[in-house]
Amino acid sequence: MYQRIVIVTFKDELSKASMTSYLHPIIKQQGEAYGLIAMTSTQITELSILTTYLWPDYDTAKAAREEYGAKIVDALRKAGAKVETKEGLVERAWFNGIDDMKALSNF
Repeated sequence: MYQRIVIVTFKDELSKASMTSYLHPIIKQQGEAYGLIAMTSTQITELSILTTYLWPDYDTAKAAREEYGAKIVDALRKAGAKVETKEGLVERAWFNGIDDMKALSNF
């Protein structure tokens, strides 16, 4: 598996609310189309969100970034947000035997 972590710090609450409500459905749809395994998003400060994406492998993650991810990052930056990314191969993962991951989804 391959993991990409994206930390977005918005300039204000209005831009955060508008950008996240606009982008989340696009990210979900495109992620599913490109083989995204899982995504979690955590509000780490009032204006910052940390999102983790799990992909089957590097090639899949790279294709998704090149096709749509880079466009989303550019849109966020143009809207005044600070975007940081970190990524790499997953060394360890643990899933608690959940048979139906869709039951956990509130995205």
